[in-house]
Amino acid sequence: MMKNLKINLWDLDITNKKLAVISHVNPDADSLGSIMALGLALQKNCQSITICVCDHIPNALSFLPFINTATNYHLTESTQYDICFVLDCADEKRLGESQGILDKSHQIINIDHHVSNGFFGDINSVNPHASSTSEIIYELLIDNNITITPDIATCLYAGIVGDTGNFLYDNTSAQTHYIAGRLKEYDAQSQLVSYHLYQNKSLGSAKFQGYVLSQFESLCGGKVAIFSITLELLQKFNVSIDDIDYVSSIIRDIEGIEVAVVLKEVDSEVTKVSFRSKCDFDVNQLAQKFGGGGHIKASGATIFHEIEQAKKMVQKQLEIEIRR
Repeated sequence: MMKNLKINLWDLDITNKKLAVISHVNPDADSLGSIMALGLALQKNCQSITICVCDHIPNALSFLPFINTATNYHLTESTQYDICFVLDCADEKRLGESQGILDKSHQIINIDHHVSNGFFGDINSVNPHASSTSEIIYELLIDNNITITPDIATCLYAGIVGDTGNFLYDNTSAQTHYIAGRLKEYDAQSQLVSYHLYQNKSLGSAKFQGYVLSQFESLCGGKVAIFSITLELLQKFNVSIDDIDYVSSIIRDIEGIEVAVVLKEVDSEVTKVSFRSKCDFDVNQLAQKFGGGGHIKASGATIFHEIEQAKKMVQKQLEIEIRR
């Protein structure tokens, strides 16, 4: 196993190999932006390439160039690969069904920016200081003298914008701004990205936002905001899980709130939890208590209990952590 390497794609002899590019379940702007960018960049430089997505693509990201060419895992089950690129995934267990591709790949290359990455690849290029995996992919393409087309630039720009909260989060570095500027020079459609990610809420989603702000609970002396999203609530406001990614951010941004927790009911036995912070509180460590992880200020976990029980579990752990 090799860690933190700059990857020379030509030393891997990719021109004669079958490649796969995959990422985590519940895809977001960075996971989809990075796999689409790398897939588009390599498609003319290899024997064949498969961009695999195992989950539903959120409506807000359906604008990404050539996203319709991404393949469902079930269509790849019988295929063998020389190299599998795993992007934006700290733990291979978060690959969902796509994890099956690892067993059918001769070599695994892990490219990521999560501090909790487990270095599960044969080659690992992990940079926790990067704002996003898309930022790392940009540098990979530049280092290997691969042309960045406007479509590739748009995918990478979307990934960076998504993981930096439109350049608001403190993972936004001088290098992040530099790369974003370079992507604009490569004709990234920045206005298109901003529109779809931040300026195109449905009416139901806007009404739901107002409901969240009026109904969230305050815990731990006003330092924690928590909100539960049930399937019944989604139906009441005619919104989908795709429409409500912003919830943890809007309650985190309230004055005095240090940590925001949003629980989402998947079914009667599964609850997904989103953790956000805007202080020195490490939500990655909190998420790890429930088998999840991510970043210091943005992490998630899946709890295999119904939503009310999951809420009690999270609240109990929060009270312990906040007192420390």
